[in-house]
Amino acid sequence: MIYKKIKSMQKSADQNDYLDAYINRKLSAPLSVFFVKIGASANFITLLSLFADLYAIYLMYANSWIFAGILVYLAAILDCSDGEVARYWKSKEENPRETKYGGYLDETLGTIGFTLVIFATGYFLNNPVWGFVAMYGLFMVLITSLSAQVEFPKKKEVARELQDKVFGKFKGRIGFSNVVQRMIITFAVIFQSINILVIFAIATNLFWMLKFYVYRNQ
Repeated sequence: MIYKKIKSMQKSADQNDYLDAYINRKLSAPLSVFFVKIGASANFITLLSLFADLYAIYLMYANSWIFAGILVYLAAILDCSDGEVARYWKSKEENPRETKYGGYLDETLGTIGFTLVIFATGYFLNNPVWGFVAMYGLFMVLITSLSAQVEFPKKKEVARELQDKVFGKFKGRIGFSNVVQRMIITFAVIFQSINILVIFAIATNLFWMLKFYVYRNQ
């Protein structure tokens, strides 16, 4: 019953990212059931996600790259799970109180952990310059996205229109989302590949520059 409830409250591919809906949330649902059964809060899972990122950095230092990569991606699954658990506990309250703190904590700690992982990947692959460039690219993607949400009320419509032009009437959202970013860095870590990190660095910096072009008429 808990599993069905959590699945019914998951975000769809249209509400979220396509890969998130069809990959991560299939993995996160059983994990969310486990957290509900032990009475874990959503904020606890968010902290656990941060710990996964930080421990992944330690594993890179210890030269355990495969396990580090697994933890980097586990953090993405936990990022899905904390929202699912939050919605589940909220559905059990008679008079649920609206609060945005959980989302704020999730975004903040997730950003801190992931940016550190990106830089550490370059650093422990003996190329801190590309680690910094990749981290800077992610930082700029986040800044431009947050600014667009404030300045452009029709941001989602513009993004959807651009997607339809590129991919046609595809069911679900496609973009350079956190899921895609995590996948790329996971492969960079597992395969100890500076080339994959370089691809990520170039992609992130091109992506935030593209935003200026896309929003020029708004």
